[in-house]
Amino acid sequence: MNNRLLFLALTPCVLAFALLAHLTFGATRFPVSEVIETLIRQQADTFEQSVILYQRLPRALIAIYVGATTAVAGAVLQGLTRNPLASPSTLGINAGAMLFVIAGAYLFDLGMEAQGIAALAGGFGGFFACLLVARVAGRRNDPRGLALILAGTLVSMLLVGLTNAFLLSDPARRADFLGFVSGNINHVYADRLAAFWWIGALALTVLAILARPLTLILLGAEKAASAGVPATFVSRLALISAMLASSSAVAICGPIGFVGLIVPHLLRPLVGNGFARLLPSAALTGAALCLAADLAAREAFQPFNVHTGLLMDLFGGLVFVVIVKRYYLSPARRELS
Repeated sequence: MNNRLLFLALTPCVLAFALLAHLTFGATRFPVSEVIETLIRQQADTFEQSVILYQRLPRALIAIYVGATTAVAGAVLQGLTRNPLASPSTLGINAGAMLFVIAGAYLFDLGMEAQGIAALAGGFGGFFACLLVARVAGRRNDPRGLALILAGTLVSMLLVGLTNAFLLSDPARRADFLGFVSGNINHVYADRLAAFWWIGALALTVLAILARPLTLILLGAEKAASAGVPATFVSRLALISAMLASSSAVAICGPIGFVGLIVPHLLRPLVGNGFARLLPSAALTGAALCLAADLAAREAFQPFNVHTGLLMDLFGGLVFVVIVKRYYLSPARRELS
């Protein structure tokens, strides 16, 4: 078994370990045997079992969903745009979804399901606003793709500013959404997961089906055409699926940034650029990373609880600097440009 296959075989084990640690450790530590027994029985006879089933398990499932969908979306966006900095958080998708949820709740008093639809619309709106700004800025004359990322940053800043304006306009309701806008993986959002999980599942299924055609598109338009791949249709369908997946994650618990940026870069040296291996490993690794980040946010700063989104922003910002230095500021890259 080569190293790539070995890594693919180990990632489910890493995810299972991360899930078990997430359910076991906390203010109250539970024996592994009790956690496993409670999960098998799906019944809570004691307070400790209630904590496992109705607090830690929903929170873990949200972390798994958000990590998997966002990581896969990031891998697809980086491949289609051929830009190493592309992700839902850098292309305006997360910020657009967040703004539409808050604006819908404030202006139209939208319920939970309508907020989910608003998040999907906002994700698309944020991304297309990013493309528009990049086109105006001269994206076609920018071989390194900086215009696209700068456009995404500017659009995201504008959308976040509008979101904050809504929050400030009604202090009485602000407390209801403060956790959401900062990316709060919390068991109270279990009903949102139950309502929206199928969107991400459908999007990931479509992307899994498109894995081979997407890989051929990466090899070049002529290669894809010779294999009978309709490159334009496949690219657009994959792009739509990536936006649906990441926007549905925002609809559940708010924006968890940089998972989609970090995970593909961690995995490509291990599994390669082929989407058939990259996408499943991204889903598993993203889920495990989000579980670990949520556990750290919940326990590392006791007696305070930090929102997972804030912790990921801190960690992701450091990785963002490293990626920029590697792909845009290194002497070799400057010479190529």
